[in-house]
Amino acid sequence: MIGTVHSSLVKGNAVHHSYNRACTTHGVHYFKVEDNVSFDTMGHSFFIEDAVETKCVYSGNLAVMTRASNSFLNTDTTPGAWWFTIADNIVVNNAVAGSDAYGYWYDM
Repeated sequence: MIGTVHSSLVKGNAVHHSYNRACTTHGVHYFKVEDNVSFDTMGHSFFIEDAVETKCVYSGNLAVMTRASNSFLNTDTTPGAWWFTIADNIVVNNAVAGSDAYGYWYDM
């Protein structure tokens, strides 16, 4: 929740067999999430949280086996591998393979 972060990024990571999300973007602008893999995680794998995150770039990421969770938000019981709350971001070249509910969930 640090606001504008032109030089900050999450790149080239693998998050696997996690009982929580792979990556949460919260209260930032111009943040980059690139070339990451999420495998067998619970809840929304890539979570864009409060509808205030803008101008962020999500590129070249892969979410595989997004699983439901009863421990987080109500929406995590039917998770999206990607959960967006605002459309003012750039989303390109990402892929989803297997989710207990949704691949991409836009909740505007």
